[in-house]
Amino acid sequence: MTIFAHRLRSILLSFLLLFVLWFAAGCSAVQLRDAQDNFNKGAEIELKALDRSLLSDNPDANPGDAFAALNEYRLAHALAQQLIEKKAVELRQDNLLGATYILNALALWRISDLEGNSTVEGETAGATGAEEKEKENPAATTRQQLLAALNQIQIAKDNNQIALGTRDKVLHKALYGYYDHDGGRAEKNYAKAREWFASAIDRLKESLDGDVPPQHPIRVYVGSAQLRTLAAWELSNFIERENIAGASKEKSCNSNPNSIDCLALKKQREVIEGDEKTIIEETENLICELKPFWEKNSTVKDSISNLLAPIGLITINPDKCP
Repeated sequence: MTIFAHRLRSILLSFLLLFVLWFAAGCSAVQLRDAQDNFNKGAEIELKALDRSLLSDNPDANPGDAFAALNEYRLAHALAQQLIEKKAVELRQDNLLGATYILNALALWRISDLEGNSTVEGETAGATGAEEKEKENPAATTRQQLLAALNQIQIAKDNNQIALGTRDKVLHKALYGYYDHDGGRAEKNYAKAREWFASAIDRLKESLDGDVPPQHPIRVYVGSAQLRTLAAWELSNFIERENIAGASKEKSCNSNPNSIDCLALKKQREVIEGDEKTIIEETENLICELKPFWEKNSTVKDSISNLLAPIGLITINPDKCP
């Protein structure tokens, strides 16, 4: 595997966010801090492992790191879930119940990814209707549990049981986008994968709808998530282009373009060419939306630039932004 391909794989995995809370005093707050610490330890292990594996050009160089991170996320999930079930009243009084729900959902998302992110028959892009009982169903996959947890948050919001700050409101919605992003990565059929990725982009955009301040840093985080989804979509698109090229050669489409098989391949090629155009346009629009953040911050600019190569853009071109 080349460094470029490995870096792309790493980019697609690294949605990580260190979770920071401000606590009131109390037993529940201490337990929640422990859950937060476990989540952040898991995130730090993953990030360091990615850096080391990039240096060795071997994504599986330190398999123990994945298990160590997974263990921390499982501890974070167990602690957060226990608090939700047993300490909800106290957490609500301290205005921490909403943050506990979000931390629990974030932990489930990372567990799902590290466990292999398997989808089940019937999963569709854009899903929101997981039954809440899934969280107590031992047969449910972690992806199903994640969707159920997000559904539980929505129910609690609708019933005024929790209050979420700006960051957590955005993360709640964005996690639906991460769910779709991971569905696209797991899907081998391009026709289905493109639905997952397109839905992920839409849901990540929607996470910033409402009263999110223009300069809020969560916009950079979600913008980076969109770029990673576009990179994942571009990789899937590239693989499909290669498959179609190989099939066209096998079917001798240059000399027999009007055969049934070759006409079908032509239609498939038109779809992926349209998707390629969409990916580039979405990327360029997003770069301009993030201009207030990268224009005067070289660190943010470098971070965004690193995400562009897998999409097919060499660097940020400020001339394309109004």
